[in-house]
Amino acid sequence: MAEQSKRGSQLENGEHGHNGKKARAQAMPNGAIKQEQQEIDEAAEEEEEQEEGEVSQGSGSGAMEEAQINLRFGITLFHCRSCRLPLKPPTFKCAYGHVICGSCCNSHEQVCRGAAVYSPCVEVDAFVRGAKQPCAYEEFGCKSSVVYFEAADHQRACQWAPCSCPDPGCGFFSSPARLASHFAGAHSWPVTEVSYGKPLRVALPPPRGWHVLVGEEGRRVFLVSACTLGAAAAVSLVCVRANGDAAEGAPQFRCKLWAEAASSKESVAMMMSMVASCSMSGAGAFSAADQGMFLAMPPEILDDAFGGEAPVLMVRIDRAGAAAKSTTPAPRSSRPVALGGC
Repeated sequence: MAEQSKRGSQLENGEHGHNGKKARAQAMPNGAIKQEQQEIDEAAEEEEEQEEGEVSQGSGSGAMEEAQINLRFGITLFHCRSCRLPLKPPTFKCAYGHVICGSCCNSHEQVCRGAAVYSPCVEVDAFVRGAKQPCAYEEFGCKSSVVYFEAADHQRACQWAPCSCPDPGCGFFSSPARLASHFAGAHSWPVTEVSYGKPLRVALPPPRGWHVLVGEEGRRVFLVSACTLGAAAAVSLVCVRANGDAAEGAPQFRCKLWAEAASSKESVAMMMSMVASCSMSGAGAFSAADQGMFLAMPPEILDDAFGGEAPVLMVRIDRAGAAAKSTTPAPRSSRPVALGGC
């Protein structure tokens, strides 16, 4: 009897609860009922999304980035057994088990006389494409993680490659971006931000002096320098970087330097050229006249400044794209390739 009373009580409570909701719904206007139902549906959808997100995190799938680990391997595991350079996919294995770059199939017979048939190494390709290391210039500010077989290419174009301060006797050595702060703090050289494609007025720096320009995009560092050239002056503009102009992917720039006499708009000296790179090595011998193209400012312009002030120099820097990739096709193997895994 007690059990039946208990069941009856539960049934009555359920009926009362159901009737209570029904009565409340009847008392509410239609708009309020729809709004309440919409809120219930939205809450249900959010709960489902949270559950799906938890499942995705647990299974390692979805839009979340895969977890990373740091491991140490012998360097030979990532080097070609033929060219001895970092393996570049697609990779292949010869009949003797040597893993080589696809471009080395023609030359591998020079180190492995039994190599005749090659099979693709899909699994090795996955490791080679995923193996990354910090940039060699991490201490100078580069935060890139570079695929191992692309590390050399990255270093040749990395804008954080260190350079020397051009001031004689100063041994500061760091990335161009940090050099710009050093120039201003340690040497009080003027530092001006420049917008590409727009002219900028700067005072002509004195001999053995520099005016520092920093590109607003990419924070590239340029130096405007001047030196005496008889009664005239030589003015040059260089991009401060250690890896040169021809590094694949490195941005290139054009510049236009010009100056006009204050008393006559018809007396103008002008020069246009590609911007050369300078690593500032051998800073003691740094001279504007030694930097390739330079603007020669004649005495008529130098001596025609108002109130003894330094002549005004106009500078315009334009982006010229990036260094082109090599058009030489990679060697292809003429050997038969056997289909199969590693």
